[in-house]
Amino acid sequence: MRYRLLDTLRGISVVSMILFHACWDLVNLYHFEWPWFQGTAGHVWQQSICWAFILISGFCMGLKKEDSSGFASCKRGLILLAAGILVTVSTFLFTPESPIIFGVLFFLGCAMLLTTALMPLLRNCSGKTGLLLTSLLFFLLRNINEETLGFEGIVLFRLPEAWYEQGMLATFLGFQDKNFFSTDYFSLLPWYFLFLAGYFLCRLMLERTQTLPDGFANGIPLFEIPGRHSLLIYLLHQPVILLLLSVVLKPVIRAM
Repeated sequence: MRYRLLDTLRGISVVSMILFHACWDLVNLYHFEWPWFQGTAGHVWQQSICWAFILISGFCMGLKKEDSSGFASCKRGLILLAAGILVTVSTFLFTPESPIIFGVLFFLGCAMLLTTALMPLLRNCSGKTGLLLTSLLFFLLRNINEETLGFEGIVLFRLPEAWYEQGMLATFLGFQDKNFFSTDYFSLLPWYFLFLAGYFLCRLMLERTQTLPDGFANGIPLFEIPGRHSLLIYLLHQPVILLLLSVVLKPVIRAM
């Protein structure tokens, strides 16, 4: 069963992502001077997109009713993992100056596989308790990539520098090596706890009503379509944006 509201929310996030990446290309590749984009406004915009994708993906994991092997979730997780690896290889081949390593697709694939493996334990935790714990852990670990515990500007504790000199595996976990660079980086910590917060939010709603509210059956067709094809759009949108910008802007730049 498809929940049209979830498709709509995912579709809105997809459209927002396309617009954000178009702006990113204009600023970083065509050197548009937009201080707002490089400041707080651009950061909040970027965060709203990734938060939405991760929360919705976690929420959908809470809707799964499948065989005990978790085959469907494993299959989806492996597809996203493969797509994430494809994106990484593509960036090394075509835009080596802007590589994507441990990007959002790679993270979501890992999160789905890990959640499937942990499902027997997660099912023993109530939705309310799980949501509170995972939200708290995400708040505490949000800045782990920057060697601190805390959330955004709130610094609670500084972590040992030696933890951030352990190579790629530690970087994948969240302890970003000083020599690591990626234009799209989502480590397991802290983002897995946001993913689980989405999962437990769904569980909480189902525990209270046994089914999602009627509003989840309603959507906006304009956004439902991209929401249903979000993976394909994610893989294709950046090459299409670059092609369109090249066709539209390069003649203008040459004429200046």
